Amino acid sequence: MSGPGGRKAGTHAAISARAGGYAIGITIFINKDGELGLYENGLRQNVVFLYQLFAAAPGCRRVHLLNHGDGEFVGWPPDLGMDGVPVVRTATVADDLDVIVIIGASIEADELKALRARGIRVVGYKGGNGAVISLEAITASPVRGDAERYFDIDCYDVLWMTPQHLHTYAGWCRTLYRVPVEPVPQVWAPTFIDNRAVKLGDRFGYRPAAAGWRIGIMEPNITVMKTSHMAMLVCEAAWRGEPDAVREVYVSNTAKHREQPHFLSFASALRATKAGVMSFEPRFVSADFLANYCDAVVTHHWQNGLNYLYYEVLHGGYPLVHNSEFLRDYGYYYPDFAADVGGEVLLAAFHSHDANLAAYRAANAGLVTRLAPDEPVNVGLHERLVEQVLAAPPRN
Repeated sequence: MSGPGGRKAGTHAAISARAGGYAIGITIFINKDGELGLYENGLRQNVVFLYQLFAAAPGCRRVHLLNHGDGEFVGWPPDLGMDGVPVVRTATVADDLDVIVIIGASIEADELKALRARGIRVVGYKGGNGAVISLEAITASPVRGDAERYFDIDCYDVLWMTPQHLHTYAGWCRTLYRVPVEPVPQVWAPTFIDNRAVKLGDRFGYRPAAAGWRIGIMEPNITVMKTSHMAMLVCEAAWRGEPDAVREVYVSNTAKHREQPHFLSFASALRATKAGVMSFEPRFVSADFLANYCDAVVTHHWQNGLNYLYYEVLHGGYPLVHNSEFLRDYGYYYPDFAADVGGEVLLAAFHSHDANLAAYRAANAGLVTRLAPDEPVNVGLHERLVEQVLAAPPRN
C-alpha cells in the first residue's frame, strides 16, 4: 500500500533513518504578529530547548521547526543563538520528516492522519497536566474552556511526558490514547534568564540583604496546581515567628484578585497583610521581578513539582523555599502542605544562606548542567525513544 507522495505507508521513517540519520520536526506556534512569545510561558521555551537537544543528537540528520500558528515567522530574538534557524510550514518539508513531535502547537487530526499515512511517526509531548485542567474544567463555574479536546486520540504513535505529571496523567493518557506513555526528562538552559539579566545589569542575582528579606511569590493562580495560598501561609508563619526576618512579601499575579471575595477574605485573615508586610501585585517577567523585588522566593505546587521558574531562581543564587519532591536536594525544601514547617524552613534559610552561598551556587550549577539540552544523558535518552518509535510497527 502506498501513501501520499508514493511512499509506502509505514516504511518511510525507518528507511530514512537508516539512510543517514532521522529528520525530526517540532511544532511551534507563531503569533499573528510573527512573534514567538518566548517569555509568555515555559512551553514555548521548551520548544527551543528540544530543538537544541536534537540539533546536538548524533543520530539526527535534521531538525525542522514546524509553524502551526496564526502568523508567519519574522525572526529570532537577538542573543538567542538561533540566527539562521528556519521556521517552516509542515507541508514544505513533509518529504524530509521521519518523526514529528507535537509540543508547541497542535495539528488538526486530518493532517496528522495524512502525515502518518506517509510513514511519519507522530509523538505527542505532554509538558502540561491535562488531567488536572480537565478536572478543573468540569467543576469551574463558568466552565473553563481550555481543557483538552480529544480530537487527536487516534493520531499518535507514542506520548512523551515529563516526570512531574506521571502520577496523575500517565494512566489517563494510556487509557484515552491507547498508546505507550514514555517519561522524558525536563530540559532547561539559562539562555532566556541570562539574556534578560544582561539588560538588568548587576541587579540580577542574589546579594545578602542589609535587613530582613523581601520575599517574592510568583505562582500564576490559574490552576490549583500552582496558587499563592500555601506560599502566603509559609510567609505568614515565618513572619509571626520572626518579624524582623521578613521585611516585605510581594505576591505577584494577584492584583486582579484583590476584590474577589474569597481572596480578599483569605488575604485579610493574615496578620502579615494587616501589618502591611504582604502586598498584592500584577504579573511580572520573572527575571525583572527577581532583580528588583526579591531576596528570596517561596513557592508551592500540587502535582507539578518541576517548573522552569525554580531553575531560574536557583540559577540566580536566590533562596528557593519550595515543596518540590523532585528538588529535595536543592534550595530549601518543606513537605507537601505543611505551611508551619515551611515557615521554619524559611527562617532557617534566612539565617544560613549567606554563610553557605558558595556551596549553594555550586550545587545549583551542577543541576543546571544536568538539565542542559545538549547534556549527553538527555540526548541519549531522547535518541533511544526516537529509535524505539521508528522501530515499532505503525499504530493502526
